[in-house]
Order: sequence, then C-alpha cells, then structure tokens
Amino acid sequence: MSDKILVTGASGQLGALVVDSLLAKVPAERVVAMVRRAEAAAPLEAKGVEVRLASYGDAEALARALSGISRVLLISSSEVGNDRAAQHKSVIDAAKD
Repeated sequence: MSDKILVTGASGQLGALVVDSLLAKVPAERVVAMVRRAEAAAPLEAKGVEVRLASYGDAEALARALSGISRVLLISSSEVGNDRAAQHKSVIDAAKD
C-alpha cells in the first residue's frame, strides 16, 4: 500500500484548507484530492496535487478514487438534504475494499 492521503471534498472551504495544511507537512505526491466536478480540479492540480473525480453516491467512482490510498480524510458534504450517514458509509465501504 502507498502512503498517499486522500481528502474528500477537497475543493470546498474546509477541504482546501486541509490540502494546504497537508502540503505544508508532506510532499504533494502524497496528497490526493477528491472532487465531484472536473472544473474544480485546476486549482488543486496547480499545487501539484493529484485529483480524482468521484461523488459520495457513486460506488464505482469511489472505488477508483480510493485505489492505492492508505489514509482518507472524509469531509462531509455541506449540501442540505443529503443523507450524510449513507455518504460516509459509502466512502468507508470503498476504503475497506
């Protein structure tokens, strides 16, 4: 297993702060940012971070995003009305596989 760290919600307010904090401590090659929209990738890629596209409701995309990851920082979605517990379970299940 690699020593890569994936941050979900990396293009959001908290996620972006977490990515910046990680970059102050570890090489960019270890940081992987998960975002839902391709247009959110550019600012993260400009920092040397690998970006993977996935959403909490897409099990196959989550499995691809979490492939080769050793640690995950799961940041909850801020969207109103989402079933956060189900979203969290989806990420945790994908991380176990």
